Amino acid sequence: MPTPKLSMVMEDAILRALKTGDTHAKIAKTLGVSVGTVSNIKNKVELDPTDTRILQLEAQNLTLQDDNRRCKLAYKAVQRENSIFESLVDEIQSSVKPITPLPKIKRLNGKKQVIRETLVAHLSDEHADQIVLPHQVGGLERYDFRIALRRAEQYVDTLLKFSQSTLSNYRFDTLWILAHGDHTSGEIHNAKDHSEYRNAFRNSLAVGQMHALMLRDLAPHFNDVKILYLSGNHGRRTPKKEYQAPWNNWDYLIAEIARAHCRDIENIEFKIPESFSACVEIEGWGFAVSHGDDVRSWNSIPWYGLERKTRRLAALNASQKKKIDYYCFGHFHNPAMQANLNGETIINGSWVATSPYVYESLSTYNEPSQWLHGVHKNFGISWRLNMRLRTELEYLGPNRYHIELAKEY
Repeated sequence: MPTPKLSMVMEDAILRALKTGDTHAKIAKTLGVSVGTVSNIKNKVELDPTDTRILQLEAQNLTLQDDNRRCKLAYKAVQRENSIFESLVDEIQSSVKPITPLPKIKRLNGKKQVIRETLVAHLSDEHADQIVLPHQVGGLERYDFRIALRRAEQYVDTLLKFSQSTLSNYRFDTLWILAHGDHTSGEIHNAKDHSEYRNAFRNSLAVGQMHALMLRDLAPHFNDVKILYLSGNHGRRTPKKEYQAPWNNWDYLIAEIARAHCRDIENIEFKIPESFSACVEIEGWGFAVSHGDDVRSWNSIPWYGLERKTRRLAALNASQKKKIDYYCFGHFHNPAMQANLNGETIINGSWVATSPYVYESLSTYNEPSQWLHGVHKNFGISWRLNMRLRTELEYLGPNRYHIELAKEY
Protein backbone atom coordinates (compact mmCIF):
# COMPACT_ATOMS: atom_id res chain seq x y z
CA MET A 1 0.00 0.00 0.00
CA PRO A 2 1.26 3.56 -0.69
CA THR A 3 2.54 5.47 2.31
CA PRO A 4 -0.09 8.01 3.45
CA LYS A 5 0.88 11.64 3.05
CA LEU A 6 1.89 13.41 6.26
CA SER A 7 -0.36 16.16 7.50
CA MET A 8 0.98 19.65 8.00
CA VAL A 9 0.41 19.23 11.74
CA MET A 10 2.61 16.14 11.87
CA GLU A 11 5.35 17.83 9.78
CA ASP A 12 5.34 20.81 12.20
CA ALA A 13 5.56 18.41 15.13
CA ILE A 14 8.57 16.65 13.61
CA LEU A 15 10.27 19.97 12.89
CA ARG A 16 9.78 21.15 16.47
CA ALA A 17 11.14 17.89 17.79
CA LEU A 18 14.21 18.18 15.52
CA LYS A 19 14.97 21.60 16.95
CA THR A 20 15.22 20.08 20.45
CA GLY A 21 18.16 17.98 19.33
CA ASP A 22 16.53 14.59 19.99
CA THR A 23 17.67 11.62 17.91
CA HIS A 24 15.67 10.56 14.89
CA ALA A 25 14.84 7.25 16.55
CA LYS A 26 13.45 8.94 19.66
CA ILE A 27 11.38 11.39 17.61
CA ALA A 28 10.00 8.59 15.44
CA LYS A 29 9.02 6.55 18.51
CA THR A 30 7.40 9.52 20.24
CA LEU A 31 5.36 10.64 17.22
CA GLY A 32 4.62 7.17 15.86
CA VAL A 33 6.32 7.57 12.51
CA SER A 34 9.27 5.86 10.87
CA VAL A 35 12.88 6.96 11.20
CA GLY A 36 12.97 7.44 7.42
CA THR A 37 10.08 9.89 7.61
CA VAL A 38 11.93 11.97 10.19
CA SER A 39 15.07 11.96 8.01
CA ASN A 40 13.08 13.02 4.95
CA ILE A 41 11.57 15.97 6.80
CA LYS A 42 15.01 17.05 8.02
CA ASN A 43 16.51 16.81 4.51
CA LYS A 44 13.58 18.73 3.08
CA VAL A 45 14.24 21.59 5.46
CA GLU A 46 18.01 21.58 5.00
CA LEU A 47 17.93 21.68 1.16
CA ASP A 48 18.18 25.18 -0.19
CA PRO A 49 16.76 25.27 -3.74
CA THR A 50 18.94 28.25 -4.60
CA ASP A 51 22.16 26.51 -3.53
CA THR A 52 24.68 26.42 -6.45
CA ARG A 53 25.74 22.83 -5.78
CA ILE A 54 22.16 21.64 -5.72
CA LEU A 55 21.48 23.38 -9.02
CA GLN A 56 24.55 21.71 -10.57
CA LEU A 57 23.44 18.28 -9.39
CA GLU A 58 19.93 18.83 -10.71
CA ALA A 59 21.37 19.83 -14.11
CA GLN A 60 23.56 16.71 -14.15
CA ASN A 61 20.58 14.60 -13.25
CA LEU A 62 18.55 16.02 -16.14
CA THR A 63 21.48 15.39 -18.52
CA LEU A 64 21.76 11.78 -17.35
CA GLN A 65 18.03 11.30 -17.81
CA ASP A 66 18.29 12.64 -21.37
CA ASP A 67 21.27 10.34 -22.10
CA ASN A 68 19.33 7.40 -20.71
CA ARG A 69 16.39 8.16 -23.01
CA ARG A 70 18.71 8.46 -26.03
CA CYS A 71 20.41 5.15 -25.16
CA LYS A 72 17.05 3.43 -24.90
CA LEU A 73 16.01 4.79 -28.29
CA ALA A 74 19.33 3.74 -29.85
CA TYR A 75 19.01 0.26 -28.32
CA LYS A 76 15.50 -0.12 -29.71
CA ALA A 77 16.74 1.01 -33.14
CA VAL A 78 19.53 -1.61 -33.07
CA GLN A 79 17.06 -4.29 -32.01
CA ARG A 80 14.82 -3.37 -34.93
CA GLU A 81 17.79 -3.50 -37.33
CA ASN A 82 18.89 -6.90 -36.03
CA SER A 83 15.42 -8.32 -36.36
CA ILE A 84 14.97 -7.13 -39.97
CA PHE A 85 16.98 -9.96 -41.52
CA GLU A 86 15.51 -12.57 -39.20
CA SER A 87 12.02 -11.42 -40.22
CA LEU A 88 13.08 -11.46 -43.87
CA VAL A 89 14.35 -15.02 -43.51
CA ASP A 90 10.92 -16.16 -42.32
CA GLU A 91 9.35 -14.52 -45.35
CA ILE A 92 11.99 -15.90 -47.74
CA GLN A 93 11.38 -19.46 -46.56
CA SER A 94 7.77 -19.22 -47.68
CA SER A 95 8.24 -17.18 -50.87
CA VAL A 96 11.45 -18.54 -52.45
CA LYS A 97 10.91 -21.36 -54.93
CA PRO A 98 13.18 -24.32 -54.16
CA ILE A 99 15.54 -25.59 -56.86
CA THR A 100 14.77 -28.99 -58.34
CA PRO A 101 17.50 -31.45 -57.29
CA LEU A 102 19.59 -33.08 -60.00
CA PRO A 103 19.79 -36.89 -60.15
CA LYS A 104 22.62 -38.43 -58.17
CA ILE A 105 25.72 -39.34 -60.16
CA LYS A 106 26.85 -42.94 -59.80
CA ARG A 107 30.61 -42.99 -59.89
CA LEU A 108 32.09 -46.08 -61.50
CA ASN A 109 35.51 -46.83 -60.08
CA GLY A 110 37.18 -50.01 -61.24
CA LYS A 111 40.17 -49.59 -58.94
CA LYS A 112 40.11 -51.85 -55.90
CA GLN A 113 42.38 -49.59 -53.85
CA VAL A 114 41.15 -46.01 -53.54
CA ILE A 115 42.30 -43.19 -51.26
CA ARG A 116 39.41 -41.90 -49.18
CA GLU A 117 39.46 -38.25 -48.21
CA THR A 118 37.13 -35.33 -47.57
CA LEU A 119 37.14 -32.60 -50.19
CA VAL A 120 37.32 -29.00 -48.90
CA ALA A 121 36.58 -25.95 -51.06
CA HIS A 122 36.87 -22.33 -49.95
CA LEU A 123 34.32 -19.76 -51.06
CA SER A 124 34.89 -16.12 -50.21
CA ASP A 125 35.44 -12.60 -51.51
CA GLU A 126 33.31 -12.98 -54.61
CA HIS A 127 32.03 -9.39 -54.37
CA ALA A 128 29.67 -10.78 -56.98
CA ASP A 129 27.57 -7.63 -57.28
CA GLN A 130 30.56 -5.35 -57.87
CA ILE A 131 31.15 -3.66 -61.22
CA VAL A 132 34.73 -3.07 -62.38
CA LEU A 133 35.31 -1.43 -65.77
CA PRO A 134 38.61 -2.00 -67.62
CA HIS A 135 39.43 1.69 -68.01
CA GLN A 136 39.24 2.11 -64.20
CA VAL A 137 42.03 -0.41 -63.56
CA GLY A 138 44.45 -0.12 -66.45
CA GLY A 139 42.70 -2.86 -68.43
CA LEU A 140 43.55 -5.52 -65.81
CA GLU A 141 39.99 -6.54 -64.99
CA ARG A 142 36.42 -6.52 -66.28
CA TYR A 143 33.88 -7.67 -63.73
CA ASP A 144 30.13 -7.62 -63.23
CA PHE A 145 27.46 -10.08 -62.16
CA ARG A 146 27.35 -11.78 -65.55
CA ILE A 147 31.07 -12.50 -65.29
CA ALA A 148 30.64 -13.58 -61.66
CA LEU A 149 28.09 -16.16 -62.83
CA ARG A 150 30.55 -17.45 -65.44
CA ARG A 151 33.28 -17.69 -62.79
CA ALA A 152 30.82 -19.58 -60.56
CA GLU A 153 30.41 -22.11 -63.38
CA GLN A 154 34.19 -22.35 -63.71
CA TYR A 155 34.51 -22.89 -59.95
CA VAL A 156 32.10 -25.83 -60.08
CA ASP A 157 33.54 -27.30 -63.28
CA THR A 158 37.12 -27.16 -62.00
CA LEU A 159 36.18 -28.69 -58.66
CA LEU A 160 34.31 -31.58 -60.27
CA LYS A 161 36.85 -32.26 -62.99
CA PHE A 162 39.77 -32.38 -60.57
CA SER A 163 38.04 -34.38 -57.83
CA GLN A 164 36.09 -36.79 -60.03
CA SER A 165 38.39 -37.27 -63.04
CA THR A 166 41.94 -36.08 -62.43
CA LEU A 167 42.14 -37.79 -59.03
CA SER A 168 40.56 -40.98 -60.32
CA ASN A 169 42.10 -43.08 -57.57
CA TYR A 170 40.53 -40.89 -54.86
CA ARG A 171 37.07 -41.20 -53.34
CA PHE A 172 35.45 -38.11 -51.79
CA ASP A 173 32.22 -38.98 -50.01
CA THR A 174 31.91 -35.58 -48.31
CA LEU A 175 32.40 -32.07 -49.63
CA TRP A 176 32.97 -29.26 -47.14
CA ILE A 177 32.57 -25.68 -48.38
CA LEU A 178 34.04 -23.02 -46.09
CA ALA A 179 32.22 -19.84 -47.09
CA HIS A 180 33.89 -17.13 -45.06
CA GLY A 181 32.35 -13.90 -46.20
CA ASP A 182 32.31 -10.92 -48.55
CA HIS A 183 30.04 -12.62 -51.04
CA THR A 184 28.65 -9.15 -51.71
CA SER A 185 30.23 -5.71 -51.56
CA GLY A 186 27.32 -4.58 -49.41
CA GLU A 187 26.58 -0.95 -48.59
CA ILE A 188 29.84 0.34 -47.11
CA HIS A 189 32.03 2.75 -49.10
CA ASN A 190 28.96 3.59 -51.18
CA ALA A 191 29.35 0.21 -52.91
CA LYS A 192 25.61 -0.21 -53.41
CA ASP A 193 25.47 2.69 -55.88
CA HIS A 194 28.13 1.02 -58.03
CA SER A 195 26.68 -2.48 -57.88
CA GLU A 196 24.73 -4.68 -60.27
CA TYR A 197 21.19 -3.89 -59.12
CA ARG A 198 21.91 -0.66 -57.21
CA ASN A 199 20.01 -2.29 -54.36
CA ALA A 200 21.63 -4.36 -51.59
CA PHE A 201 18.58 -6.57 -51.10
CA ARG A 202 18.26 -7.45 -54.77
CA ASN A 203 22.01 -8.00 -54.98
CA SER A 204 21.76 -10.47 -52.10
CA LEU A 205 18.84 -12.30 -53.69
CA ALA A 206 20.89 -12.73 -56.87
CA VAL A 207 24.09 -13.86 -55.12
CA GLY A 208 22.15 -16.27 -52.89
CA GLN A 209 20.55 -17.81 -55.95
CA MET A 210 23.97 -18.09 -57.63
CA HIS A 211 25.26 -20.03 -54.60
CA ALA A 212 22.22 -22.28 -54.73
CA LEU A 213 22.87 -23.13 -58.39
CA MET A 214 26.48 -24.00 -57.54
CA LEU A 215 25.36 -26.26 -54.69
CA ARG A 216 22.73 -27.92 -56.89
CA ASP A 217 25.41 -28.86 -59.41
CA LEU A 218 27.81 -30.16 -56.76
CA ALA A 219 25.36 -32.14 -54.63
CA PRO A 220 24.86 -35.16 -56.99
CA HIS A 221 28.57 -36.02 -56.89
CA PHE A 222 28.88 -36.44 -53.11
CA ASN A 223 27.05 -38.29 -50.39
CA ASP A 224 27.10 -35.21 -48.19
CA VAL A 225 27.70 -31.52 -48.84
CA LYS A 226 28.33 -29.38 -45.76
CA ILE A 227 28.62 -25.63 -46.07
CA LEU A 228 29.72 -23.27 -43.30
CA TYR A 229 28.63 -19.67 -43.79
CA LEU A 230 30.29 -16.80 -41.92
CA SER A 231 29.86 -13.08 -42.46
CA GLY A 232 32.57 -10.80 -43.81
CA ASN A 233 33.14 -7.10 -43.27
CA HIS A 234 31.67 -5.73 -46.52
CA GLY A 235 28.20 -7.06 -45.78
CA ARG A 236 27.83 -5.27 -42.46
CA ARG A 237 24.96 -2.81 -42.08
CA THR A 238 26.62 -0.54 -39.54
CA PRO A 239 29.43 2.01 -40.02
CA LYS A 240 31.71 -0.10 -37.82
CA LYS A 241 31.70 -3.84 -37.24
CA GLU A 242 29.11 -4.78 -34.64
CA TYR A 243 30.51 -7.88 -32.96
CA GLN A 244 27.27 -8.68 -31.14
CA ALA A 245 25.28 -8.91 -34.38
CA PRO A 246 26.96 -11.14 -37.01
CA TRP A 247 23.56 -11.76 -38.59
CA ASN A 248 23.02 -8.05 -39.21
CA ASN A 249 24.93 -8.61 -42.41
CA TRP A 250 24.05 -9.13 -46.07
CA ASP A 251 26.27 -12.24 -46.12
CA TYR A 252 23.90 -13.82 -43.61
CA LEU A 253 20.92 -13.07 -45.84
CA ILE A 254 22.74 -14.60 -48.82
CA ALA A 255 23.31 -17.77 -46.81
CA GLU A 256 19.64 -18.03 -45.88
CA ILE A 257 18.54 -17.36 -49.46
CA ALA A 258 20.79 -20.18 -50.67
CA ARG A 259 19.41 -22.46 -47.96
CA ALA A 260 15.83 -21.63 -48.95
CA HIS A 261 16.53 -22.46 -52.60
CA CYS A 262 18.22 -25.75 -51.65
CA ARG A 263 15.72 -26.98 -49.09
CA ASP A 264 14.62 -29.88 -51.34
CA ILE A 265 18.19 -31.14 -51.85
CA GLU A 266 18.47 -33.63 -49.01
CA ASN A 267 22.23 -34.16 -48.86
CA ILE A 268 23.13 -30.47 -48.32
CA GLU A 269 23.66 -29.35 -44.73
CA PHE A 270 23.88 -25.63 -43.94
CA LYS A 271 25.77 -24.38 -40.89
CA ILE A 272 25.11 -20.68 -40.26
CA PRO A 273 26.29 -19.87 -36.72
CA GLU A 274 25.51 -16.54 -35.10
CA SER A 275 29.20 -15.66 -34.91
CA PHE A 276 31.96 -14.19 -37.04
CA SER A 277 34.19 -17.25 -36.61
CA ALA A 278 33.80 -20.98 -36.13
CA CYS A 279 35.85 -24.13 -35.63
CA VAL A 280 34.98 -27.32 -37.49
CA GLU A 281 36.56 -30.77 -37.44
CA ILE A 282 37.25 -32.45 -40.76
CA GLU A 283 38.62 -35.99 -40.73
CA GLY A 284 39.76 -35.34 -37.15
CA TRP A 285 41.69 -32.17 -38.05
CA GLY A 286 40.71 -28.80 -36.59
CA PHE A 287 39.90 -25.87 -38.91
CA ALA A 288 39.43 -22.38 -37.45
CA VAL A 289 37.55 -20.24 -39.97
CA SER A 290 36.85 -16.51 -40.10
CA HIS A 291 36.86 -13.76 -42.68
CA GLY A 292 40.09 -12.19 -41.45
CA ASP A 293 39.20 -8.50 -41.34
CA ASP A 294 40.15 -8.40 -37.64
CA VAL A 295 43.78 -9.27 -38.41
CA ARG A 296 45.93 -6.16 -38.01
CA SER A 297 48.34 -5.45 -40.86
CA TRP A 298 51.65 -3.63 -40.61
CA ASN A 299 52.57 -1.50 -43.61
CA SER A 300 49.89 -3.39 -45.60
CA ILE A 301 51.58 -6.70 -44.71
CA PRO A 302 49.27 -9.08 -42.77
CA TRP A 303 51.77 -11.81 -41.86
CA TYR A 304 52.78 -10.36 -38.49
CA GLY A 305 49.13 -9.92 -37.57
CA LEU A 306 48.29 -13.41 -38.78
CA GLU A 307 51.07 -14.94 -36.70
CA ARG A 308 49.82 -13.11 -33.62
CA LYS A 309 46.20 -14.03 -34.35
CA THR A 310 46.90 -17.75 -34.88
CA ARG A 311 49.14 -17.93 -31.81
CA ARG A 312 46.38 -16.51 -29.62
CA LEU A 313 43.71 -18.71 -31.20
CA ALA A 314 45.89 -21.76 -30.53
CA ALA A 315 46.18 -20.78 -26.86
CA LEU A 316 42.44 -20.11 -26.51
CA ASN A 317 41.49 -23.45 -28.05
CA ALA A 318 44.15 -25.31 -26.08
CA SER A 319 42.53 -24.03 -22.88
CA GLN A 320 39.42 -25.96 -23.97
CA LYS A 321 41.48 -29.01 -24.97
CA LYS A 322 40.87 -28.31 -28.68
CA LYS A 323 43.65 -28.46 -31.23
CA ILE A 324 43.53 -26.25 -34.30
CA ASP A 325 45.61 -27.44 -37.23
CA TYR A 326 44.53 -25.01 -39.95
CA TYR A 327 43.58 -21.33 -39.76
CA CYS A 328 41.46 -20.19 -42.70
CA PHE A 329 40.98 -16.57 -43.73
CA GLY A 330 39.79 -14.56 -46.71
CA HIS A 331 39.72 -10.75 -46.88
CA PHE A 332 43.25 -10.15 -48.20
CA HIS A 333 42.49 -11.25 -51.81
CA ASN A 334 45.97 -12.77 -52.01
CA PRO A 335 45.95 -16.60 -52.00
CA ALA A 336 48.65 -18.09 -49.80
CA MET A 337 49.46 -20.91 -47.42
CA GLN A 338 52.04 -20.61 -44.67
CA ALA A 339 53.15 -23.22 -42.18
CA ASN A 340 54.12 -22.21 -38.64
CA LEU A 341 54.55 -23.74 -35.19
CA ASN A 342 50.82 -23.40 -34.46
CA GLY A 343 49.68 -25.14 -37.64
CA GLU A 344 49.09 -23.84 -41.14
CA THR A 345 47.53 -20.57 -42.26
CA ILE A 346 45.36 -20.60 -45.40
CA ILE A 347 44.40 -17.34 -47.09
CA ASN A 348 41.82 -17.64 -49.82
CA GLY A 349 41.88 -15.66 -53.05
CA SER A 350 39.25 -13.37 -54.53
CA TRP A 351 36.94 -13.57 -57.52
CA VAL A 352 37.94 -10.02 -58.49
CA ALA A 353 41.48 -9.46 -59.80
CA THR A 354 41.53 -5.81 -58.76
CA SER A 355 39.20 -2.85 -58.29
CA PRO A 356 39.45 0.92 -58.63
CA TYR A 357 40.25 1.26 -54.93
CA VAL A 358 42.83 -1.54 -54.90
CA TYR A 359 44.38 -0.38 -58.17
CA GLU A 360 44.74 3.27 -57.17
CA SER A 361 45.41 2.91 -53.44
CA LEU A 362 47.42 -0.31 -53.19
CA SER A 363 48.47 -0.94 -56.81
CA THR A 364 47.93 -4.68 -56.47
CA TYR A 365 46.47 -7.41 -58.65
CA ASN A 366 45.85 -11.12 -58.08
CA GLU A 367 44.53 -13.65 -60.55
CA PRO A 368 40.96 -14.64 -59.50
CA SER A 369 41.16 -17.95 -57.66
CA GLN A 370 39.84 -20.08 -54.78
CA TRP A 371 41.48 -22.88 -52.80
CA LEU A 372 40.56 -26.55 -53.10
CA HIS A 373 42.24 -29.32 -51.11
CA GLY A 374 41.81 -32.82 -49.79
CA VAL A 375 41.94 -33.78 -46.10
CA HIS A 376 43.16 -37.26 -45.15
CA LYS A 377 42.39 -38.68 -41.73
CA ASN A 378 46.07 -39.53 -41.12
CA PHE A 379 47.90 -36.76 -42.95
CA GLY A 380 45.63 -33.73 -42.87
CA ILE A 381 45.76 -31.66 -46.06
CA SER A 382 47.42 -34.00 -48.55
CA TRP A 383 47.16 -31.96 -51.76
CA ARG A 384 45.93 -28.52 -52.77
CA LEU A 385 44.81 -26.74 -55.93
CA ASN A 386 44.42 -23.02 -56.46
CA MET A 387 41.42 -23.02 -58.82
CA ARG A 388 41.70 -20.31 -61.48
CA LEU A 389 38.32 -18.74 -62.24
CA ARG A 390 38.94 -16.49 -65.24
CA THR A 391 38.06 -17.85 -68.69
CA GLU A 392 38.70 -16.40 -72.13
CA LEU A 393 35.10 -15.73 -73.18
CA GLU A 394 33.66 -14.89 -69.78
CA TYR A 395 32.67 -11.41 -70.96
CA LEU A 396 29.90 -13.14 -72.96
CA GLY A 397 28.26 -14.15 -69.71
CA PRO A 398 27.24 -17.49 -68.17
CA ASN A 399 26.58 -20.68 -70.10
CA ARG A 400 24.00 -22.26 -67.80
CA TYR A 401 23.35 -20.12 -64.70
CA HIS A 402 20.31 -17.88 -65.05
CA ILE A 403 19.04 -15.67 -62.24
CA GLU A 404 15.31 -15.00 -61.96
CA LEU A 405 15.17 -11.33 -61.01
CA ALA A 406 14.37 -8.14 -62.89
CA LYS A 407 17.33 -8.79 -65.17
CA GLU A 408 17.68 -12.11 -66.91
CA TYR A 409 21.07 -13.68 -67.66
